[in-house]
Amino acid sequence: MLNSEQKQLLAQLSNTTLVNFVADIYGMDKILDKKIERLLLQSDKPKLIKKLTTTLKGLKRRRKFIDYWESSEFATELHHLASDVMSLYPEQPSKCLELIELFIESTNSSLERCDDSNGEVGGIYNDLAQSWLTVASTCYKQEKSSLPIDEQDILSQAWQEKVKAMISDNDYGTKDDILLGVNQLLSESEIRGLIIDYQQYYDDLLVKNALKDKASNQKKLVYDVDYTINYEKMKTEIALKYLAQALGDVGLFEKIYRSIYPEKPLHPHQLEGLLTFLINHEAYDVAECYLHEEWQSKNLQEQVKRLDWLSKIYNRQDNIKALIEVLGEAFELQSSPMRLKSIMAIASPAEQAKWRKKAYELAGQQESIVMATSLLLEIGETELANEIAVTRHSEFADLHYTTLTQLLKELPEATYLIQVIIYRSLLNDILASGRSKAYGHGARYYKRLQQIDETLVAKQIDYQSLLAHSIYAEGLQDSHGKKRSFWERVNE
Repeated sequence: MLNSEQKQLLAQLSNTTLVNFVADIYGMDKILDKKIERLLLQSDKPKLIKKLTTTLKGLKRRRKFIDYWESSEFATELHHLASDVMSLYPEQPSKCLELIELFIESTNSSLERCDDSNGEVGGIYNDLAQSWLTVASTCYKQEKSSLPIDEQDILSQAWQEKVKAMISDNDYGTKDDILLGVNQLLSESEIRGLIIDYQQYYDDLLVKNALKDKASNQKKLVYDVDYTINYEKMKTEIALKYLAQALGDVGLFEKIYRSIYPEKPLHPHQLEGLLTFLINHEAYDVAECYLHEEWQSKNLQEQVKRLDWLSKIYNRQDNIKALIEVLGEAFELQSSPMRLKSIMAIASPAEQAKWRKKAYELAGQQESIVMATSLLLEIGETELANEIAVTRHSEFADLHYTTLTQLLKELPEATYLIQVIIYRSLLNDILASGRSKAYGHGARYYKRLQQIDETLVAKQIDYQSLLAHSIYAEGLQDSHGKKRSFWERVNE
């Protein structure tokens, strides 16, 4: 990648020099050749438009499956296509919009025949939605400025219908941004008009749904009818929520949300979408009301989540007193170092002393040995953390290796006995299961245990109830002495 200085130097070269250079390298690399050909087309817009039209129509007709390893290359191709299409903007917005819509028509075809596990291809189509909004907004303004006022209502209705047509086929959710950003294109009154249309359609679907249920009871239900109604209902609900979100009207969003989820009280999972909108639009009183009156789950995780929502509100309001209170409640329910850090960051010195004492008490109550030791380390009780780890050392053997290795990264230097326990747990697991591919890691763990042993001897720290390193090493020789490749790694 050229830096800005190098680009400035290139800009000073004559056109003839640059043309001769491009001519010399053409034919050396297929990817580079394509970039040069794309660049040449930029100087001939009619030819570029014709080429893009043909390519985009062909894109929709492709049938070859693209596996995961080829998807990045396909995404790069699509990215170049999108870049070429947008090169027509803002000089030729109408033609650019036409090509974007032709491009968007290939969404389902591309995603259905592609393993897009990394999301790159879908990401290109998501970006097209924003490009459509940008270009459509310019087109609408130009069309509007050329019409007399008495004809603009017809144009307005036409663009509302265009938006509905654009998002009617959105199986992969790649057009969500058109609804969420529709305020870039339509006025408030036009968005409200769209909402009224969708609300009427939704009410009709509810009537059909009621008739469907009646037919179901009479055993006259056809599966295809049931599926179609439910699918249309789901799509319309999404459209209503996104349009109301784009409008930013708190009262209207709440009304629409509750019409979609009329149950009382709302399940916490359903409440989250409403709470997100309310908090983002500073409707804190309304959000608090839902959290106090409707969030009634007794599930521990959801109780903690409710307190987390309240902490977001109090944090935005700079209500430190209320914030510490809910953070404290959450910490007592789910005692973790991260929650303790959140409290300590805003607490006064006196409050910090109180919460250190509380953390000390809670550490002794933790079923998880990781959480118990982590809490003690967070409040600086390294010696006690070592002692608890030694007392409960057998519990480390039941932990997954990713948990153990992550814990090792977070341990302060003086946690020698905790480190011994973790390294031994990792090494024992490798040798007991005979994972020869991991012997390199095992040898590194063994050498680290030797280093820690030297440190413990130098500092005159005993192993407490743990086996001394020499005895532990003898035990490994007795149990795994025949694993030659491991010991060869140790002796390297």
